[in-house]
Amino acid sequence: MTLRTMFRDFAFSAGEVLLPRSIKNKGILLAMRRSASAWARDGYVLSYPKSGRTWFRTMFGSMACAQFGLKVDNPMELQHFWKLSPGIPNIGFTHDDYPNLKFGRDVEWNKSFYRRKKVLLLTRDPRDVLVSYYFDAKNRMKVIDCDISTYLRCEKGSIDAIVAFYNAWAQARSVPRDFLWITYEDMQSDPRKVIRDSAKFFGLPDPSAELVDEIVEKGSFRNMRKAELQDSFKHERLRPADPNNPESFKVRRGKVGGYVDYLTAEDIAFVDDYIDRNLDPFFARYYSENWSAQSASEQAAAEPARVQATSAANDNRSRNRWAKAAAILAVFASGWIANEAEIGVSHPASASSLVDEAQEAYEASKARAKMASQVQNGAVDRQEILDATGVVLPELPGEWTVTDTQLYPSDLGTSVVMSVVTEEDEQISLFAAEEETSISELPATEVNHGMTVAYWEEGSVALALVGEVDAPRLQELAENLADNS
Repeated sequence: MTLRTMFRDFAFSAGEVLLPRSIKNKGILLAMRRSASAWARDGYVLSYPKSGRTWFRTMFGSMACAQFGLKVDNPMELQHFWKLSPGIPNIGFTHDDYPNLKFGRDVEWNKSFYRRKKVLLLTRDPRDVLVSYYFDAKNRMKVIDCDISTYLRCEKGSIDAIVAFYNAWAQARSVPRDFLWITYEDMQSDPRKVIRDSAKFFGLPDPSAELVDEIVEKGSFRNMRKAELQDSFKHERLRPADPNNPESFKVRRGKVGGYVDYLTAEDIAFVDDYIDRNLDPFFARYYSENWSAQSASEQAAAEPARVQATSAANDNRSRNRWAKAAAILAVFASGWIANEAEIGVSHPASASSLVDEAQEAYEASKARAKMASQVQNGAVDRQEILDATGVVLPELPGEWTVTDTQLYPSDLGTSVVMSVVTEEDEQISLFAAEEETSISELPATEVNHGMTVAYWEEGSVALALVGEVDAPRLQELAENLADNS
């Protein structure tokens, strides 16, 4: 155990014992806890959505549970295991800037946030990612209603966003303290090596051959699909949207190169050409068989611009000097990252997870509103929603009009999303989930990926307002809603 880890764990325990929740969940202490949460991470596993992260988390989490004798319901919740054993590193899992919600030109290149962290980057053939994410967006999230040919050429989160995300990390891979690249394809061909390499990278004990065999079997497609069908992990992350539709499963096919079964020859030619011309040579394994010297020369011509963009984005040394001072302050709050963990007990959700889920739900509701095939439902049966989800919806101001109400599968569990028009004709979305959180009962606002989100807690329900209105107005709307309840 390092001195840093000992100090972190001591602060965690002291913060829980000395400070009551009513104090540590408000004001400056709450802000310090949020900063401390990021500071306390030893490393991150990053990936574009639909790259095999659920599979990796299941195998890696199962390994850690076996090595440290943990008894947990869901091995995917690896980010909490450091609270259960001092030998387990504090690892975060993120899609890093949610590029799936953006066009390629809007993907973030600044990775200085990870400067002092370990980063494990998990990638998959962009063609397979494209197809898998298309079915997830259409059948699970229900945010698109177009054919796949249209999607890959026009929509956010399509091939240009995938390539931009990969390029950003190809250029920024020297930014983190340590960097490891693994692939979905390697997990298929040699999962044992991937598990061992990942364990070594994060400082976990080298697993025995018997344990690795057991983990690989548990993570097999057959067993992962079985776990999803039986809801073994009791979590939205591994639960089909429609058990009768194989394309709505989280564990959908698990096939390398499966994109050829869904894309036309014209689609494949379009995607191949885009990848060959634009993907950074670091990921050359994903070039097509038609990759040519012309593509190579175009890549070489684009390289200086990519390097310059990444260097500028990550050149924030002055900010990092302030970060050192902030880290010293944050260490005293790092013990207050979450409530004391007990094996088998869920952990409080952070403000960042609520904000991310609320924004994704808002994007989904906007997409639904544009789809002729999706019937809008403004009726609200609060008792029915309570019985089905455990969510107690707040009373809305009388001047607000509900235009749509939907259940939304999120990492916080089954959530409720209400599309609302205010008295000023502003279109906003109310996100509600029954979830223990570490946030305040007083509304606070936060800018997330260019959009303002107001969030707060009422009893056991986490709430968030999202809308394309300015921050002061959204804060006012949130306070009015909180006061009305």
